[in-house]
Amino acid sequence: MNTSQSLFEGVVVLIAIILLAVFLKKIGILKKELSMTLSHIVLYITLPAVIFSSLALKEFNTEFLTMSLIMALIELAVLFLAWLIASLLKFPPAKKGALMLVSAFGMTAFLGYPIIREAFPGNALAMEEAVITSEIGVGLLLFILGPLIAMYYGENKVEGKNILSSAKQFFTSPIFFAIILGIAASYIPFNQNTIAYNIVFKFFKVVGDANMLLVAFTIGLIFELKGVKNIALFVVIAIILKLFLKPILALWLTDNGMFTEMMREIVFIETALPSAVLTAVYAKKYNCEPQLVSSTIMISLIVSVLSVSLSFMYLF
Repeated sequence: MNTSQSLFEGVVVLIAIILLAVFLKKIGILKKELSMTLSHIVLYITLPAVIFSSLALKEFNTEFLTMSLIMALIELAVLFLAWLIASLLKFPPAKKGALMLVSAFGMTAFLGYPIIREAFPGNALAMEEAVITSEIGVGLLLFILGPLIAMYYGENKVEGKNILSSAKQFFTSPIFFAIILGIAASYIPFNQNTIAYNIVFKFFKVVGDANMLLVAFTIGLIFELKGVKNIALFVVIAIILKLFLKPILALWLTDNGMFTEMMREIVFIETALPSAVLTAVYAKKYNCEPQLVSSTIMISLIVSVLSVSLSFMYLF
């Protein structure tokens, strides 16, 4: 089975589980309020387990730091383009900030890891690259620039010290500790034939395997489209920047012999993912068009069902 087919199947399976959650919410078996609990389980338990086990199994590959830098450059470039387009179209401040949030930052961890696991089944090196590229190249900027943009352009002005507080959240989160411990463990020559080793890594595998289901259910429970009238231009711009321009920039910047085919495929997938759910949190907190941000996230998710897999199959 080639990567394109695996990716397509993975996306379809993930969307099917999301729709199952939507259906279960509609008939009253699951409640929307459960999404908060599930998201906490993902962020504090299953996602760190995926990160740790992905990094600890192989010696840390410093080449992936280059991919992180490329991801960061792409994020910054798209932020600038979104700002420029919003300025030319004379968007009001909150709408300008909202466009920057949904255009630049994607669901690289929340949605990317389950998809990449399906696209590269059993490939520990692929997951290692995905983790490093996502958490260092995207996560850090999202935790620092995300709230800064929402604060500056939103209607609820706050003091700059809150920016440091947001950055601190990343460096004190289970995700960050999982990265550090995973990299450290990758350099330790464990005897992989011992019972203790097998028990520990089977534990992390079982916990990590639950990540895809919990992520899909979380998205399904928060899935709503409200107040989507008169936002067509905004959504079209965001989708072009997020789902099409970003992956094109990724391919262009990695069109070099120093990058393997797998490295290019993974950075392409991560840049082609829909807008990050966390941007809606920042938009809500600082009153930076939260409804517009939430609706755009959901629409980008719908469009990505086809755009991610079809564009991948066409280009690779």
